[in-house]
Amino acid sequence: MSRLWLHDYGTYHHCMRVGCLARQMAAALHLNQEQAQSLVLGCILHDIGKIFVPISILRKSSALTQSEWELMKQHPIWGNDLLQKEGITNPDIAHIVLYHHERLDGAGYPYGLDDSDIPSCARICSILDAFDSMVSHRPYRKGISFADAKIELWKNRDKQFDTEYLTIFLQINESYFCELYHKSGEHIRWG
Repeated sequence: MSRLWLHDYGTYHHCMRVGCLARQMAAALHLNQEQAQSLVLGCILHDIGKIFVPISILRKSSALTQSEWELMKQHPIWGNDLLQKEGITNPDIAHIVLYHHERLDGAGYPYGLDDSDIPSCARICSILDAFDSMVSHRPYRKGISFADAKIELWKNRDKQFDTEYLTIFLQINESYFCELYHKSGEHIRWG
């Protein structure tokens, strides 16, 4: 993770927040300790492949070109390759890193998997990743409000997000989100 911090601190902080959200989801799902650790670590590492994406693309303040977008869509594969190289063999962690951008409707990347082929751990991470991406400020846009993010997530249930996991995520106490984003220095809007 230190390589990610040095490459792009914004992505590093995003990964850490997604890991914190994963801890809350693990508790809400009553996962055992091993499952919870895999989910949290996988969510922390989900964007590790972005260390291979040029910083000029990660911090670009305008829309990506088609070639830049194609490069960006490789980060799950590069992240999984890095896990293997580092000897991280936990399948749940690998599934999160590799499949967190897949969608239930098959329109995701890198493989275009659909509902039946996306592991549960990756389904959970996709919700957490999307939520943090929506509410956090990025070089190319300001974050949306917490309320608007909840609406956007719900609009994409059963297309992009698993409804069962999304329902559980949306039931997490809002005070947790307030504390997490306040501590991280990310000032999100609520209404």
